[in-house]
Amino acid sequence: MLKGRRQAAIQGFFGALDSCKLLDYVQPWLSGMGLILMFHRVVEPGAQVFDPTLAVDTESLDRILRYIRARGWDLITVDELSERLINGSKTRPFVCCTFDDGYADNKTLALPIFRRYSAPFCVNVTVGYVNRTAPAWWDALGVMLQTQDEIKFYDFGKIQRLKVATWDEKLAAYRQFRVIFHREVDQGRIPFEESWELNGINLAASTDGLFMSWPELEELAKDPLVRIGSHTLTHPCLPHLSENEAGDEIERSKQILEERLGVQVAHLAYPFGKCGQREFRLVKELRFKTAVTSKWCNVFPAHRSHQSSLPRKFLLYNDASEATMRACLYGEDLPIKPWERVALD
Repeated sequence: MLKGRRQAAIQGFFGALDSCKLLDYVQPWLSGMGLILMFHRVVEPGAQVFDPTLAVDTESLDRILRYIRARGWDLITVDELSERLINGSKTRPFVCCTFDDGYADNKTLALPIFRRYSAPFCVNVTVGYVNRTAPAWWDALGVMLQTQDEIKFYDFGKIQRLKVATWDEKLAAYRQFRVIFHREVDQGRIPFEESWELNGINLAASTDGLFMSWPELEELAKDPLVRIGSHTLTHPCLPHLSENEAGDEIERSKQILEERLGVQVAHLAYPFGKCGQREFRLVKELRFKTAVTSKWCNVFPAHRSHQSSLPRKFLLYNDASEATMRACLYGEDLPIKPWERVALD
């Protein structure tokens, strides 16, 4: 109750500033230099989505870019993001858009919308997804649930059955197994193990069409609006790997992308946003300009010395209202206390 009242009061305060045409004047103190937006998949309006944090529909994406332009904010490349931090630029606030993993819809659905607004974006590619050598566990889980009315899985050596005929049943199952999958991946184990075969699911084939092929990625990389970043080789939880393994995931992904695409790869997104001081050091040693996390914050001048651990924000699926976007841009969703607003690693 108290939290709801506080949020309503904050929203009312920001709304009053906006109505009085004062919000943009106080913006630098509220939300710093700008923000980095994190996207994954792009889908058609009305699509059924298992995880609202990992998808945006085309209408919402168009609305987001249109709103940013209407507010007079700059849409910038990840290269310019680094330059502004280094130079301490006091130009207009910015938004830098990033997409993780390398989904095919980044090219087919997102690119035309970004072209409409002459807006750049960065695609952080998981090399194994493009190579079809690393399973995309959560996408495979989604495909299995969408195509089955009942799934079977091993539990202490016995086959269990779970009915997933309705959307609500599928969604509940996804949420249940997603937690298990995260734990298994974090511990370096294969989620679901032999249960994939039990359900007739070929991991490589199940998600093949979801991710770009090398020819598609090569074509996308040639577009002047697009920058290519790394999202490692196999999308592991880096802090749970040895230093050699973590370094190999970061370094080899950079090398492969640069060799295959003929572009400089100077930006990285940590898988699951999980990272620590060791990963920050590795990124600096491998001469990445920036690396992004999933820590929720705007970009402030203080992040100048933290470019290997920059924060990002995301918008939930089907939640791109003006109130939500204003909150995201202007820091309405950050802590009230000024000294807590800037999240640093």
